[in-house]
Amino acid sequence: MQKVIDSSLEVFDQLTSFIDSIDDDIYQTHSRPLFDSNIGQHLRHILDIYQALIRNKQDTIIDYDIRLRGIPLETDRRDAIITLNTIRQWLTQLTPDDMNRSVSISTEVAISEQHSAIFQTSFGRELFFASNHTIHHLALMVTLAKVLGWRGINEYGVAPATATYLREQESAQNSTTA
Repeated sequence: MQKVIDSSLEVFDQLTSFIDSIDDDIYQTHSRPLFDSNIGQHLRHILDIYQALIRNKQDTIIDYDIRLRGIPLETDRRDAIITLNTIRQWLTQLTPDDMNRSVSISTEVAISEQHSAIFQTSFGRELFFASNHTIHHLALMVTLAKVLGWRGINEYGVAPATATYLREQESAQNSTTA
């Protein structure tokens, strides 16, 4: 379970590095009609998931439907960096016992009507979900930044299985050229 924590920190570090690498205009700009949300709103959505996990220390159920829309973090990159650092610190304090703890989650499951379901899971599984959710939104944020002219690292937002595949392809290519 320590590997899940370490991987979550690695993903969080990529996210923080990405947010550090863009300017305020890219962070705040909507690129309609391609994207309805700006990078700050994507980040807020990612952090809503982590905040639900953090609240689980007090709440008996992880409620993924609590969203903090319209907060300063959506437009203030400095506020975003402070929040990222705070959540990263929380991640460093997680233990394998935390990861193995049984938890319940509540989340809306229907689009055409409001209907929530409760599921039994483990905290570790939910941290893994949060990390994968981060990777996919980071990929969207990178795409949005590129549309707005950002020229940065292309390795942000790559899923673990894809990263393994790319390493294998590179290794195979290097062994045929050696």
